[in-house]
Amino acid sequence: MTIATPYYLIDEKKLLRNLQIIQQVRQLSGAKSVLALKCFSTWSVFDLMKQYMDGTTSSSLYEARLGHEKFGKETHAYCVGYSQEDILAVTEFADKIIFNSVSQLDRYYDVVKSAKLGLRVNPGISHSHFDLADPARKHSRLGVVDKQVLGQQLHRLSGFMFHYNCENDDVDTFSKQLDFIGEYYGDMLKQLQWVSLGGGLYFTKEGYPIETFSKRLADFAKEFDVQVYLEPGESAITGCAELVT
Repeated sequence: MTIATPYYLIDEKKLLRNLQIIQQVRQLSGAKSVLALKCFSTWSVFDLMKQYMDGTTSSSLYEARLGHEKFGKETHAYCVGYSQEDILAVTEFADKIIFNSVSQLDRYYDVVKSAKLGLRVNPGISHSHFDLADPARKHSRLGVVDKQVLGQQLHRLSGFMFHYNCENDDVDTFSKQLDFIGEYYGDMLKQLQWVSLGGGLYFTKEGYPIETFSKRLADFAKEFDVQVYLEPGESAITGCAELVT
């Protein structure tokens, strides 16, 4: 059969290879993986992907709804700024609702307090090859910086979300970052149920030390008694697709 070009080709065999690595990390570490829909939202392959992943995470109401309706499993809803309409809609189906700021948490807490709530934390460290994708760059408004302010919100929260990497394929760098997060935020993590370490970790790269990576995740989860989440987007689908022209 001849297909008219241009078309977007997704190779399921290559996709499966990445998904099996994601599953291996879960088995070795206990960390769950939720697909970052802002990176990849082609729901025609969700039936395959959901066999190896735990759900989806989003950056808008419509992404969250897509994950809920087409992927199923866990639906994590994050947004840098919710409207009143967004928050009322997302409370109908999201398993976790993550706020970017304390002011938004304050504004909508009475509406969402029955859900599992999280706050995005800006740890002030990051790994990125270019400034635009650095979530902790100077003047960044992504996440809460002040540790004292975070501590005052713990009674409202079940978890933290950190997102501080972009295309990080160096397990040693990741390990040092995890040490910092444990040392600086560990007292608060012990009072929470879960922590998301975000995306931007290229652990499906050929030759990446999966066992070392998984052990670090498992040790971290055990030390602070939290469920660890990863948010792979690019790591889930890299090398799997091409635009055919």
